[in-house]
Amino acid sequence: MARIRNEQHYNDARTKLLVVGLNLIRTHSYVGVGINDLLREADIPKGSFYHYFSSKEDFGVEVSRYYNEQQLASAEHILKDTGCSPADRLKIFFETAYDEFEALDFTRGCLMCNLSTELADEEPAFQEALQSHWQALSSVIADCIAETDKADLGLAHLSDAEAADWLLNSWSGALTRMKAVRNGTPLKLFLKTTFKESD
Repeated sequence: MARIRNEQHYNDARTKLLVVGLNLIRTHSYVGVGINDLLREADIPKGSFYHYFSSKEDFGVEVSRYYNEQQLASAEHILKDTGCSPADRLKIFFETAYDEFEALDFTRGCLMCNLSTELADEEPAFQEALQSHWQALSSVIADCIAETDKADLGLAHLSDAEAADWLLNSWSGALTRMKAVRNGTPLKLFLKTTFKESD
């Protein structure tokens, strides 16, 4: 008689692998994380990986999806908060992201930035998934920008979608520099430039 799968146990173990994988990939790289490393860190029996994912590539794509869902939930919580002005929401969104990287000592980059740099030009599955994730995040930012005066950001010559993409592109570049210098200086420069902050 076929054994009935415990769905709660299965889902908990799968989520644990995603969380552990997310942390390992952000700390090292996708290529640098082996399946055995993942199972050992998650304290899940060897050989059980393929019960949850069809391949390492499938796992990597699912990690990016899991990370993107968290990012979108956080972005929507902040950028759709009608309790403050749209301009303040936008600033809080990036300041909150800064605080998260600072709490990690600036040692872990953004998973989407890391994977885009490492894999997007080589792996079609990652390219498709990452493009979708970037677009989803950019759309939430664009919706907030639509309620602001883009001139305040120096972006009046751009559409809402272009302005959102520009901000994400600039922030992503700052995150890449952050990894190189291991401090928040590039992110602070982004905030100072975008929101006209003084030191």
